[in-house]
Amino acid sequence: MATVEIIEAEGIVNVTLNGDVLKGDLIAHDATNWVQADASDAATNLYAQFVAMATGHSGDEIQACRTCTLFDSDTPYTANTTLFCSATAGEHTQTRPTTAADVIQIVGRTISTTKARIDIKPPRELETFTQPNTYDTTDEAGLGVIDDPKWVGPALDCAGEDAYFTGRFPSNVIAVDEAYIIYNSIGETTGTIEVNIVVCADSATNTGDTGTAHAAAAPTSIANNKLCYSDCSAIFDADALKPNYNFTVTAIAAGAFSGNLQVIGLYMRYIVV
Repeated sequence: MATVEIIEAEGIVNVTLNGDVLKGDLIAHDATNWVQADASDAATNLYAQFVAMATGHSGDEIQACRTCTLFDSDTPYTANTTLFCSATAGEHTQTRPTTAADVIQIVGRTISTTKARIDIKPPRELETFTQPNTYDTTDEAGLGVIDDPKWVGPALDCAGEDAYFTGRFPSNVIAVDEAYIIYNSIGETTGTIEVNIVVCADSATNTGDTGTAHAAAAPTSIANNKLCYSDCSAIFDADALKPNYNFTVTAIAAGAFSGNLQVIGLYMRYIVV
């Protein structure tokens, strides 16, 4: 196998290793120091951040770069194809990872059969807003109510009623920074909401995995004729947040209600690569 040459490097930094790496490896931070990147290790977020510019061992300091051209005389590439962080530690691949929960991170593109341009972007934010499903809220039709000035959504007004959000995590997600369920209070000042989540990969048993439940609590800023919210960020823990998994978030009315909490939507701020 030919030794990989690194040319046209940009964004060069010095890093300290926490394991063995080879010249040309994609590297990630494991919360201690720098190791081989691994698309299959979502639990510790070993997404690629740099390319190792030298071979090294744990404790060594080496140079690394965000952008460079790799030259390999063994012609391992097909020209003009996308490169991904591989589920094989340290490697890049022309094949999109296919295992459930692999982080799909594009790291560059091939130039020819011998050259590849690596250009690793830093993590970025992605915001989404999901409206509640129109399914029944357990005790009454989920088509909801319209409140002046034209807020719409399912209305929870007693214990036992639920509202639901269904979706799918981005395939390049590495974290959820914030997740809020937004409500419009229609005469409600004391009602409490519990929030649960179930996630599941395609072709997997539908019982799936669950995150840490959001215990029943009154929404923040709850008051009549105000928009209030439940911060449910903690439910998207390592057990629940998995790239490319399907999810259902359930907002469960608990305790006594004096009015209605009209469910507007689920706001999420992802960190993606």
